[in-house]
Amino acid sequence: MVGHVTRDEIAGGVRLGGAASYAARAAACLGYETALVTVAPPDDPLLEPLRRAPRLSLHCLPSEVMTTFALAYTAGQRQLWLRRRARALVPSDIPLEWRRPRVAYVGPVAGECDLAFALGLGALFLGAGIQGWLRRTGEDGRVAPAVLAERPAPSTPAPLDVAIVSQEDHPDAEVAARRLARTAAITRGAHGARLVAETEWTEIPAAPAREVDPTGAGDVFGVVLTLELAQGKSLIVAGRAAAAAAARVVEGPGLGTLSDSAL
Repeated sequence: MVGHVTRDEIAGGVRLGGAASYAARAAACLGYETALVTVAPPDDPLLEPLRRAPRLSLHCLPSEVMTTFALAYTAGQRQLWLRRRARALVPSDIPLEWRRPRVAYVGPVAGECDLAFALGLGALFLGAGIQGWLRRTGEDGRVAPAVLAERPAPSTPAPLDVAIVSQEDHPDAEVAARRLARTAAITRGAHGARLVAETEWTEIPAAPAREVDPTGAGDVFGVVLTLELAQGKSLIVAGRAAAAAAARVVEGPGLGTLSDSAL
């Protein structure tokens, strides 16, 4: 897993966030030996859940600040403001022993690693939550949709195996995801997800859940979908597993009720 962990300011409190953080903790929780590369103040107490998680190895490059977002939910719609940003990731940040993994998942939140960086990991199977490539930040820090900066030539094969993005993140979410990946997943919260591959598509309904906090559910959907497809599962089987994991996440803050029996 690669991407910035974040300090999320919400409802008067702070907590650990970031797509890579949610994805890494979920993969480890589900029994996968997982490595996370990120940039943040190494001694920040918010990193404690990552340090103590079984099966999770954390490689945190030092930064004076942690990427920080302010979040607010209004009528079910999330609003974001970028307050601070840690330095970008560079290829030399990846330990030699973690290069060329069987599966890699990249979760940029503020453009901290680009498509070339992701491809440079040398993964046999590569998934990405592409929200951080579809954002721009206004003068007041408010995050808004942006034109996709990563634009492979139309005649070239899609560079990613899987791209995941929320319909809330961008009005052209499906177009962007299909441009980048052979399998595109467009998540829609309680309305499920649409999965589009080169020769097939399917609608995945949301699994039943008692929603408490939806933050991170899309990230967990993305990483579980990636891991399932990397094992050769069909689109519908992988999608249902991802929906089941996401449903457990919405049942509380952090990973909610997710456990290794969730799937």
